[in-house]
Amino acid sequence: MADTASSARGMLVSANLDALARLLPPPQESVAAPPWERSKAECGFDFPADYREFVNRYGGGTILTGSREWAPVWVLAPCSVPWKPGGPSGFKAFVEKAASLPLEHEANSWDGPAYPDLPVAGGLLAWGHNQDGDTFYWSTEHSDPDRWPVVMLARGPAAVLPFEGGMVEFLLAVYNGEHIASQWTADPVLRWTMESDWLRDGLQISAGPSYERG
Repeated sequence: MADTASSARGMLVSANLDALARLLPPPQESVAAPPWERSKAECGFDFPADYREFVNRYGGGTILTGSREWAPVWVLAPCSVPWKPGGPSGFKAFVEKAASLPLEHEANSWDGPAYPDLPVAGGLLAWGHNQDGDTFYWSTEHSDPDRWPVVMLARGPAAVLPFEGGMVEFLLAVYNGEHIASQWTADPVLRWTMESDWLRDGLQISAGPSYERG
């Protein structure tokens, strides 16, 4: 039964990634994937399967919207290059960088539940943010990371927006026009720029010609 559930989950992840790739083509060159089997020992948890497969295919980088390439959304990814001088690398660096996007519920008058930050049990772990100061997290409320829902903390207007799905499902909803955050992406043109993979940082590798959504 467990093997059947795992197989079904893997098929769903693949189908969602393929759907996202039709909206947002991944880079043409190979991506150095992180050694995901080390993450639990290095930072205390495994990452969700859909996120792992996204990073294996896309690396870390920026989603740009429109022919003028506005409304960037940055997606964080583990990298073996330290993210700042003297800082950690790899999975520990990912957690430290994610923690640099602070939770400020009270200061920004969030309209919704206040979530704790990691390492508090069930705390939020950031995986991305945009130029408007909106931040995208997982709520680590389940022991199974594949059951971590996404929580968006929006700044304008200030709101807490839970999403009952994973990171790839969230991106699909946003860029298919099915989420309140879709208002940033009215232009039908999307482009991915890979800025890092496990072995390299400081990249600027475009996924190629912009793709226009129908």
